[in-house]
Amino acid sequence: MSDKPTFHLRPLEERDLGAVAVFEGEIAKISFPDDPITDTNFYIKKLKQLMANKDAAAFVAESGGEVVGWANVSQRQNFITKEKYADFHSIYVAPSQRGGGVVAALVEAVFDTRADNERMKSVLARVGFVPTQIYYEKAFGEEGKGGE
Repeated sequence: MSDKPTFHLRPLEERDLGAVAVFEGEIAKISFPDDPITDTNFYIKKLKQLMANKDAAAFVAESGGEVVGWANVSQRQNFITKEKYADFHSIYVAPSQRGGGVVAALVEAVFDTRADNERMKSVLARVGFVPTQIYYEKAFGEEGKGGE
């Protein structure tokens, strides 16, 4: 018998919004450490919009009646080739479930991730994804002002 908890995947439901909103706050702390949005009401509103989006899918991992992970993917279309592809927007696995196969079960396509999020980059690399885009950001304010 395995010591690792078991889980199953299912579509996101209204009853999951609170738990997933907390996950989104945790993601924000990692992705935007200087200014994370952690207000669960903000995420609940976004999640309700997601649930109404016919071009999006959201799944949760559940173990012992508790939501322990989630992933959100939407269908996109390349504006030049018109090819459709899946774009992950969010993924989170509770610390108690990490290393137990939840990420592998949730991950089916790549999503953009902050360049310094080393933990997520290693997860994506482990399941065969490679980086394809680089984003540059510049802060505006006193330090961002200046000449050329």
